[in-house]
Amino acid sequence: MKNVNKLLAPIALVASMSVQADIIGGSVEASYWYAGLSGDAAVGSSSVDMEDELGFDKDSFFELAATVEHPVPLLPNVRLKYTDLDQTETGTLNSNYDGVTSGPVETNLDLSNVGLVLYYEILDNWVSADVGLDIRKFDGQLKLTNGTETSQTDIDEFLPLGYVSAEFAMPFTDMSVGAEISAISYSGNSIHDAKIRLRQGFSLAFLEIGYRQMGIKLEDLSNTDIDIDFSGVYLSTGLDF
Repeated sequence: MKNVNKLLAPIALVASMSVQADIIGGSVEASYWYAGLSGDAAVGSSSVDMEDELGFDKDSFFELAATVEHPVPLLPNVRLKYTDLDQTETGTLNSNYDGVTSGPVETNLDLSNVGLVLYYEILDNWVSADVGLDIRKFDGQLKLTNGTETSQTDIDEFLPLGYVSAEFAMPFTDMSVGAEISAISYSGNSIHDAKIRLRQGFSLAFLEIGYRQMGIKLEDLSNTDIDIDFSGVYLSTGLDF
């Protein structure tokens, strides 16, 4: 019997690994987001409108993401993403702003960020739901230049956002509808990033279209207050395995 057990042990191990491999899943995804920007920035009593004065309009942004889901109890699933929100426009200041005199000005707004989402799947059937934490690292700037004068505010923030996602699989199809939001609010500051989406699967591949809205309100960044919104449609494609 001992010899039989020794012979069966490697087979059992391989079978166990095979079952776990079937349970482990993930995805890779690339998104194109065509969004408009609105809002303002202020230093003391001086403020500037991002659209009317600085000339910000709709632009193209991109996001790359990868997800790994596993069967290990208590450990969260992991999603890593990078969102490019870097835009430069030219406009005209109506009044002086933070040492930059009124007149033509070039502005760079960079709110690009890396997100690490740690989440648990609390439902997993024709309705799925996830809850967790979305840790965002912003490393950008708001920079106004008129040739000789410059105003620069560094945006270097590390923020933990709550994360909730839900998806409904349409019966007898490879189509689903879903929504997700990451958000935090504290001491007059707030950030939210929300999506609604329609996804069509094609074997391992998928195509997704949706609407995304992202609002960022941060106070006292080098004496600067920023209140900005991005919103618009997006298109994603990738592999889901």
